[in-house]
Amino acid sequence: MPALAPSPLRDQLLVAVLLATIAWGADSSGLDQLLANAAYDPVLQAFPARGSNLLQLVGHRLAKSAVWIVWCLLLATSIASLRLTALARWRHVLWATTAAMAAGPAVVTLLKLVTAQRCPWDLVEFGGHAVFRSGWLVSRAEAGRCFPGGHASGGFSLLSIYFAGVALDDARLRVAGLLAGVGAGVAFGAVRMVQGAHFLSHNLWSAFVVWTVAALIFALLAPVRRAVPAAVRMRAA
Repeated sequence: MPALAPSPLRDQLLVAVLLATIAWGADSSGLDQLLANAAYDPVLQAFPARGSNLLQLVGHRLAKSAVWIVWCLLLATSIASLRLTALARWRHVLWATTAAMAAGPAVVTLLKLVTAQRCPWDLVEFGGHAVFRSGWLVSRAEAGRCFPGGHASGGFSLLSIYFAGVALDDARLRVAGLLAGVGAGVAFGAVRMVQGAHFLSHNLWSAFVVWTVAALIFALLAPVRRAVPAAVRMRAA
């Protein structure tokens, strides 16, 4: 867990390296397979939670809609900042947060089109038809369309609020962003794991992608922030 204090890009990228290491470890250690086995019923030859209408509604559709609502509110506020003087001091942070929240899941979606790994429910050992394949870049025709985890990336996208707190030097916003982003990402990812849609490592790689994209977007914000008069920055904090 990163320190709850303003951190330079180097420190944020170290967190990304840690996330990537944990994701790799979940796959290579067999933890992915162990957790998938726990959610799979060999008698039914299916993931029982996949057929839960309640879990699909609340844990998937409504959860995803809630993140969309947050993003739409951010976008609306960012647009309003172009006109409203009261929001002008936060304009760059608002746009960076809006962009980071959208860009991370977008990158995850693009990666799903060019990566080989399949969903657990697609694999022979879990009642599917496909053979497990590792690796990243393949042709779109060969892509498993499952890696990294898309649903988890929506939850982890709320980590952009943490980066907004870093940019504004606001400890409460940093804590809120971490709690919201980690909490939603873990919850969204857990839902899809028990449904057989993803391995643990799929969701951890999503966290890596979303975190790294947000760190890079907010790094571009730093030169703009330095150009803002100090008095304005103090009022914004």
